[in-house]
Amino acid sequence: MQDATPVLRRCGQLCASLDSDTELRDELERAGFSGRGWDELADAIRTGSPHAMSALLDQVEQAAAAAGIDGVTYPTREYRSLPNDPPEYRTISGWRCPHQNRCGRVQPSDDPADVHRCAITGDTLTWISVDSR
Repeated sequence: MQDATPVLRRCGQLCASLDSDTELRDELERAGFSGRGWDELADAIRTGSPHAMSALLDQVEQAAAAAGIDGVTYPTREYRSLPNDPPEYRTISGWRCPHQNRCGRVQPSDDPADVHRCAITGDTLTWISVDSR
């Protein structure tokens, strides 16, 4: 069985990319990723099918390349140093992927009323709050 983690990361990156760029979906469609492809990708995400997700994400990347856009499904990493004196108690809250096989996308927020949605499936993200010591 295929490890779903890399595919779910790609879904998370695409979701975040679509959420931050309102024109990206249209660009990808003009470059060849059809409306039917979006429906199939949403179904694959909801059912947790890594093989189907991977094949469809490859098609998204092909359309992105044709449109001159790179990296819409491949996450980038960024280093941020920790504060010198972290608080003893910290609460981090926000919205996370709602699907059974989560992509890893998290939208930090202090407001649970500010609802966010998956930019691929349209499903409402799940509110989470994590306390640490």
